[in-house]
Amino acid sequence: MDKNEMPALDHAGIKRDRDRLLNCKSLIVTTSLADKIPEIGTAPFIRHYNYLYIYSSHLSKHTRVLLETKKAQFMLCQDESDAQNIWARHRLKFTAHIVEIARDDASFPLLCDKFEAAFGSTMGLIRDFADFHMLRLEPFSGVLVLGFAKAFEVQGANFEIVSHLRSA
Repeated sequence: MDKNEMPALDHAGIKRDRDRLLNCKSLIVTTSLADKIPEIGTAPFIRHYNYLYIYSSHLSKHTRVLLETKKAQFMLCQDESDAQNIWARHRLKFTAHIVEIARDDASFPLLCDKFEAAFGSTMGLIRDFADFHMLRLEPFSGVLVLGFAKAFEVQGANFEIVSHLRSA
């Protein structure tokens, strides 16, 4: 193999690493209003069908911005203790449209039950708090990073790998 040639990609391994990130319990939220300093937050999430859901308080500024802009960036990140190299932690960054699920929507109690099954009794305490909002994240584009020279463009709610990103 020529020294400038990239080794063949292990597509099954890439998908396995992507899916491992999707099994994280929380994500990082980045929001921004025009001419404002970006807001950063974190939230536990569940995956239901092709979407991710967060249940977040209106008291958190990032939640208010999510409700206003209906779009944000999110990141799932490998735990530092699991990373072989701190500079090359696995991460999935994506942009998503935001849809609020109304409390009277038929899916609302099911989603609350899924949160409780995933994260325990705290959900039972906060599910009726009026300041909390059930938000569906509808991913449409992003980047999956699995190490040095291992960055991939992803698209859609299934985070389909569409290309290997390389420097020019």
